[in-house]
Amino acid sequence: MNNRIFAAVSVAALMVGAATSANAAITVVAAVADDLTGLGLGGYGQVMLEDFDAITSVPNAAYTGNEVNVTPNPITNSAPPPWSGGVMVVGASVPVDPTDYASVQAGGSGTFSALNGYYFKSFSFYLGSRDWYNQVTFNFKNGASQQFLGEQIWGGFPPGGGDRSLGYRVYYDFGGQAVSSISFGSSIDAFEFDGLAGTLAIPEPATWAMMLLGVGAVGGALRQQRRRRLVSATA
Repeated sequence: MNNRIFAAVSVAALMVGAATSANAAITVVAAVADDLTGLGLGGYGQVMLEDFDAITSVPNAAYTGNEVNVTPNPITNSAPPPWSGGVMVVGASVPVDPTDYASVQAGGSGTFSALNGYYFKSFSFYLGSRDWYNQVTFNFKNGASQQFLGEQIWGGFPPGGGDRSLGYRVYYDFGGQAVSSISFGSSIDAFEFDGLAGTLAIPEPATWAMMLLGVGAVGGALRQQRRRRLVSATA
């Protein structure tokens, strides 16, 4: 690559980097028992974004993956998240979520994505069971990612072991990082969850201005190179 173009690209990258947060580790800040409907969301500055029922496919976020639309009774390969306000079904020892929910089967995946230039500033979801074989991956706008496995998903307390007697709303602190999507995976049937919540944001105007300035610098360098070639050809 021409040194002048490389320099322009480097400047553009530095401008974008200066306008975004430095990489920071995502951490679990709370695991709130039995909060399927998100009664405590306001305390974390969040709103419900996807409950697979009344609130679904909001304009700037969407979930893709398997959804269970009829509460299984009896339970087979997908057990609804436990919830004290739910219903009893055959195979469950406690009431379960009577609404639609997401179920990631063995080897499958589900993804919750921010759309139209938006990104997630925060996130929480209602975890159906504390299993070692599940994974949650946070994908950053800068291309990096951070994965949580098993007990890491809810912070390790209470311990795992597949306990289905109580569900938990798990809250995450992004440390200022911008997350473009959140992926859910499982190696064994199944990873059940509901009530995806959080905060959506769009880059500040200053960030877009710096990005455009950087692109303009690259375009200017290319034009200068083209003019020099034309001059050399006609000399």
